[in-house]
Amino acid sequence: MAETKKPKADPVRCDVPGCGMLAETSFDGTEEDVQGLGRPALPNLNICGRHTNWPHSEDARTWATANAKTLEARK
Repeated sequence: MAETKKPKADPVRCDVPGCGMLAETSFDGTEEDVQGLGRPALPNLNICGRHTNWPHSEDARTWATANAKTLEARK
């Protein structure tokens, strides 16, 4: 009889539209931007090493508004 294996989850990808790289960081909303502007990060975003400041941007806020159900499911 064949041994059954548990399904593997897909790797976590960067949330930046069009990126698709593997995520290295998941933001919880307490991080400050790397430019020192004091902008808080949006929570529940997965980010690759290239886009470390994106969670603090207006583009991220626009993306989060359009993907609110996805972000809510990550909590």
